[in-house]
Amino acid sequence: MSGFAASLGQVAAVLAVAAAAGWGVAAALVPRGRTARPERFAWGLAAGLAVVALSVPFAFALRLPPGWLPFLLVSALAVLPARLLAARETVADPTPRPPDAAVAVFTAVLVAGLLAYALRALTEPMWANDYLAIWGFKGKTFFTEGAVPQRLFQWPSLSFSHPEYPLGLPFLYAGIAYLAGRWDDHAMALLFPVLQAGTLLLLFGWLRRRGAGRTLALGAAALLSLFEPLYRGFTTGMAEVPISFALVLLGTSLCDRIDRTDRCASRRLVLASVLCAATKNEGLFFVAAGLIVAAISAFSRRGVFARAAAFLALPAALVAAAHRLLRGSLPLSDFDFSWLRRPAELLPRVGESVAAVLENVSPLGWVGLAALALMIAAGRPSPPGARLIALAACGVAAYLFLPALAVRGPAWLVQTAFFRTTAALAPLLAAGVTARLIPLWPSGESSESGAGRAASARSPGAPRPSTRAS
Repeated sequence: MSGFAASLGQVAAVLAVAAAAGWGVAAALVPRGRTARPERFAWGLAAGLAVVALSVPFAFALRLPPGWLPFLLVSALAVLPARLLAARETVADPTPRPPDAAVAVFTAVLVAGLLAYALRALTEPMWANDYLAIWGFKGKTFFTEGAVPQRLFQWPSLSFSHPEYPLGLPFLYAGIAYLAGRWDDHAMALLFPVLQAGTLLLLFGWLRRRGAGRTLALGAAALLSLFEPLYRGFTTGMAEVPISFALVLLGTSLCDRIDRTDRCASRRLVLASVLCAATKNEGLFFVAAGLIVAAISAFSRRGVFARAAAFLALPAALVAAAHRLLRGSLPLSDFDFSWLRRPAELLPRVGESVAAVLENVSPLGWVGLAALALMIAAGRPSPPGARLIALAACGVAAYLFLPALAVRGPAWLVQTAFFRTTAALAPLLAAGVTARLIPLWPSGESSESGAGRAASARSPGAPRPSTRAS
């Protein structure tokens, strides 16, 4: 146990240093102000983890020993320009209110959710099949060999590791191990409760900045912390928790860019696009879905699509191009896209996929879906909420359709992946649904901009004029 405690302390120290470096980067990503601090912590965590992951291929490319020197170099390359481009806008803080009973209850629930997932994640070494065969296998290979061996992409005997998957998460694992000085896939599981905390901070902070009261924002984060289909032992080590964080980064920054809430939104969108594309293959799909959302918004706001496309599509395209240069062109081995040329045969397979999903939804799952539908129906029209729900709906539709293309048949992919992958959409959906509830849950708070608050109330979901020149 003492050995595990020491290793856990080392991983915790690495994550703390990464977050500190990311905090410096986040100065250029998030406006100033007390209300914006939760978001800055979340974006700082995202940026810091990106620096850790990037330091590994950076070291390999320059033939440097991976570890602290490459990390410090990449950190300097990220933090110094960020300090020069630090945000000059400040979020208008609402008048503080004493905590009420609801805030105390939701805070207790949130802490319980964080502790419960930490317990699930750290009880034993990461053991999920996709971690052992894909993400952890590649990360450990990079760590032990100090290189990216081409056999990972060329040997048929290693096809179980899905060489076509993005390498962001394996590079992150290897980067943590290099900085900690050893590979310990038990202590490294600490990354996942940290990712959960980052997701909850982002959800809370973004909702607050977009006009939600403390009770509503905290309640949304507290309920999400208890979402066991996502935050459980089985998903620890796999890509669902990281991609769920990246998707909320993507959705919220896209909404902010479309609504022009602050000048930093475009920078946040760039980072979110990179993280989505580097984490999972479907990250590129969600970037494309974001382009569709931006295109629809262009009908009501001139020039939105062109600008959003530049900040959204180009970073993801660069990540995809880098992967292609590193590993070549690799097909998605689980899918047979020739079905797309045979629509008459494809449609029955789509029906089989939908039927398999309906057959495997548990009674508790139906209750949850009914509650979700009621919350959506109870809300009020909100452009940001509609965009986030649309992104999540695109994901559900894709996950319903993909089993029809599965080589092993629709039922196989539904049973092995559908419910796990759709669970990663929960944080994105939570942000969208809660945004629709903001007009129904008065915060009772006032800020410096009373006129702006009134304007926000008159136009539910409109961008809150929450920034001022510093």
